[in-house]
Amino acid sequence: MSGSKRLKPIKKIADNGEKIAAQALGDSVTQQKFQLDKLSQLVNYRAEYVEMMSLKSQQGMRGDQLNQYYAFLTKLDKAIMHQKELVAQSEAAVTQSQSNWKNKNSRANVISKVITNMKGKEQKALNTKENNQLDEMSTQAFLRRKQ
Repeated sequence: MSGSKRLKPIKKIADNGEKIAAQALGDSVTQQKFQLDKLSQLVNYRAEYVEMMSLKSQQGMRGDQLNQYYAFLTKLDKAIMHQKELVAQSEAAVTQSQSNWKNKNSRANVISKVITNMKGKEQKALNTKENNQLDEMSTQAFLRRKQ
């Protein structure tokens, strides 16, 4: 069995690893987008809530309503901070997935190049062998004719 054929299973494994890493990267990017969208929604909701409460406070508010307003704003701020942490984690996951995919992709490309080079060398060796056989047959035919 030629060297290039022996490397085909290794190439298949490398390609499969690259495919899995690409899927993981896609999942990480999707999760990051989801977390960013959720953060944006929370920030927008907070801005709307502050605006709504500003209008209500101009009309007059009771003390307990004001306390509830500030308590809810505190909860919203905590939720936004937590969401920012989730965004940071998702960004780190994307970076890690990207690095993993690049490594797997690089490995698959190196194996492909090795196989291509081996095939070229194998073809060159085959051509040389065939040329030598043709030369030998030509020499023998020439010697037979001379006899």
